[in-house]
Amino acid sequence: MLNKDIAKFSYKCMSDSKWRKLFGVVNDSSLEIVQCTWKLVGEQQCRNGFVPDLEQLGDNYVGDCGALNGPFEFRRIEWFLLPHRVEFKPYKNAPTQYKTQDLTPILEHLNMLGSFEVEMDKVGLRIYGYKP
Repeated sequence: MLNKDIAKFSYKCMSDSKWRKLFGVVNDSSLEIVQCTWKLVGEQQCRNGFVPDLEQLGDNYVGDCGALNGPFEFRRIEWFLLPHRVEFKPYKNAPTQYKTQDLTPILEHLNMLGSFEVEMDKVGLRIYGYKP
């Protein structure tokens, strides 16, 4: 079923190696927000999770990062979003607070590494695994 869903895309943007490079850049950055959004192939809903650290990466998969309650293959990632702004509560029943960050250094580093299909907008930095 996954191969059938992947076949609907006209362009594959990422290899397993490129995903590992991407997560290396994110982990080496001064990124403080570890939350992210995952859009997986064949699923309508996006899933919130966290950025995997390097120990959670296999040769061809992401370990448990909150998106699927377990590991999943890189080839399942339609896109991955690092948000500019995340809401959080420092403790239970606390008022919601917001944290923002500049994702430009990550984008610049990715541009130096090679060709990544990325999009920066007011929501955040989106990295594509596949394009329609």
